[in-house]
Amino acid sequence: MLSPDYQRSRKYQYTTLIPMALSVIDFGIILFLLNQIKVYWPNLGIDAQDYLLVSVNLALCWTLASLMTGTYQVENIDRIKKIIIRSLLSGIIYLALVLLSMGLRHESTLPLGTLLSLSLASVVTIVIARMFMHRIYKVLRHMSPHRKNVIIIGNTPRGKELSRYFLTTTSLPVQYLGFFDNHIPTRLEDVPFHLGSLEGVKQYCLENNVNEIYYALDQQQQFFADLMQFADEHFIFLGIVPHLDGIDFSRRVDTLLFNDSRIPIIASRRVPLQLFENHQIKRAFDVIFSAIVLLFLSFTVFPVIALAIKLSSPGPVLFKQLRPGKNNKLFWCYKFRTMKVDSDQQKQATKNDSRITRVGAFLRKTSLDELPQFYNVLIGDMSVVGPRPNLLVHLQEYPKEIKEYTQRHWVTPGITGFAQVSGLRGETKETILMKKRVEHDLQYIENWSLELDMKIIGKTVVNMVKGEDKAY
Repeated sequence: MLSPDYQRSRKYQYTTLIPMALSVIDFGIILFLLNQIKVYWPNLGIDAQDYLLVSVNLALCWTLASLMTGTYQVENIDRIKKIIIRSLLSGIIYLALVLLSMGLRHESTLPLGTLLSLSLASVVTIVIARMFMHRIYKVLRHMSPHRKNVIIIGNTPRGKELSRYFLTTTSLPVQYLGFFDNHIPTRLEDVPFHLGSLEGVKQYCLENNVNEIYYALDQQQQFFADLMQFADEHFIFLGIVPHLDGIDFSRRVDTLLFNDSRIPIIASRRVPLQLFENHQIKRAFDVIFSAIVLLFLSFTVFPVIALAIKLSSPGPVLFKQLRPGKNNKLFWCYKFRTMKVDSDQQKQATKNDSRITRVGAFLRKTSLDELPQFYNVLIGDMSVVGPRPNLLVHLQEYPKEIKEYTQRHWVTPGITGFAQVSGLRGETKETILMKKRVEHDLQYIENWSLELDMKIIGKTVVNMVKGEDKAY
């Protein structure tokens, strides 16, 4: 029986060999670099017998980091920019895994400077190799005798979307020939690819050596049954592009396979963090990141902020408030106190709010008041990145006017989020402003990746340094 990991690698067409080849090449590059280090720096404090084990361990760390960031997916080697971003992200995770593994095996520890040099050399070398492979692959793809001739049945919205994918994704070994439809297209960009009516499908396939047919029409039982029999008889792959009334296919969806791939399932909403491995990856990142931040801030920034709050107004340093979390489960959210004691805390802050202290205004503008929430992250109530946890009163009000509002609680709330770094923070005087926030939150939920989290964290740091006008 095939492993679940292998079955997932078959989720996209044409991707089995490429991920395997890339992982093997990366593995070889890491081993080669380690061997060069051994040649030029023989006095590393590691005996020859143990060096091979260390080398394999580091190579496996890189492979694991690349798998976690989706580096080996065909879609992520299609553009030079994607290659660089994914490789850099893999390098960061790779260094963390190496430090962790070396910490668990102290007697095989390489000097920190050597580890950093190796990580940088690995990333640079692999990026260069990947870019070189990208150019070679694009050339070989057009020369390959194994390139598939592909046609689409139906000039429907789903069919058009698939045709655009075939035409723009240069990493796929396919030759898109065109589409068949009984209706003559009116759009100029569709006209060159219109191959004729449905009656001519079979003859065209036989004359042009068609390898794959993608059926994108609404159900036409007799025609489809006849087409399926024809495809079977002539060893042509027949793929079905589903269309279901009520499902918005403009957003990303998930597909599942039950009963040993006999029952295909289309999920109505894509939530990558519902997958166990994705949730564990995000949780591991949250724990490591929040622990490092709390350790650093506890001896540097926190004492200064605490003293400033105490000197500016009477009352506690910290403030806690019940907020709705994942699945609307309530939790105590911690912040540095920015308002006067006994203020109405369930009322959203406004510009020039009289409840906010002078120190509190600065903390809010720079988002420093949110730093204690790293404790919430550490204990699992929050995540570093996710939809911001709104007030309880919002949970009662907004679902009546925004039907998608509660869907933002599919995942754990975050200290920062996609909506916040997109300029959607501060007071929401109008429902339309909250609706825009919800739209951004749902975009994040449906498109989550570790790479996206890193981008949001980076933008958050930049905004903290610059200061934000809407943060009050």
